[in-house]
Amino acid sequence: MIDRTEINYCLFGVFSLAIVNIIDLLLDKPFWIITKMMNLGSDTNFPAWFSSMLLALAGLLAYQCFHVAKKYKTQGHYSLLLFSLLLFALSADEIARIHETLGEFLSKQSGLASQDQPSNAGWVFVGGPIAVIVFTLVTFRLRQFLLLVPQSLTYLVLGFASIILGGIVLESTTNYLNHDNLQWLWDIEIIVEETLEMIGSIFIMLALVIWRNTITERNNGSSN
Repeated sequence: MIDRTEINYCLFGVFSLAIVNIIDLLLDKPFWIITKMMNLGSDTNFPAWFSSMLLALAGLLAYQCFHVAKKYKTQGHYSLLLFSLLLFALSADEIARIHETLGEFLSKQSGLASQDQPSNAGWVFVGGPIAVIVFTLVTFRLRQFLLLVPQSLTYLVLGFASIILGGIVLESTTNYLNHDNLQWLWDIEIIVEETLEMIGSIFIMLALVIWRNTITERNNGSSN
């Protein structure tokens, strides 16, 4: 069972990846194999898999919370099941890049991104507002459950805020950067952006673990 100890291991992994990327950048990327395997800006290496795994673990925890809510007859518990499916979808998308491919296409077709100058993160013009709306709706939908354990609601909001700050706000700034003059700033932005996204997943996992454990303990205590 995933608990705080496992979450601490995951958090250690996040900071380890960030530190490796910072050292690699400061040393001017001396070993191409390290850069290729550990670069946070890639979608086809270890950090991408690790980020996807964090979301999958969060999805598993949401599914466990669904069963806990169902067991103790919490009204509207199917919202937790839908949240679990959303997290699994985000996990798959972390590797498949569906949001970036579709978002960039729609942003160009709608005129929000330039047709002549390829956008580095054009998907945020269309996908960004949609993601914010989805996260807001999910928060309000889960509010009735998480208010049973107020601390879990706080961590969920922090998780969504961290993902939005990294994956949408910071990623949108890459539309104004280029590899010729601002490569160093681009590299720093990537490290901060991806780290914030993974920390967001950690916060979501923590929110769900706290909720699951607290509700289980309360009901076991009342039955005794």
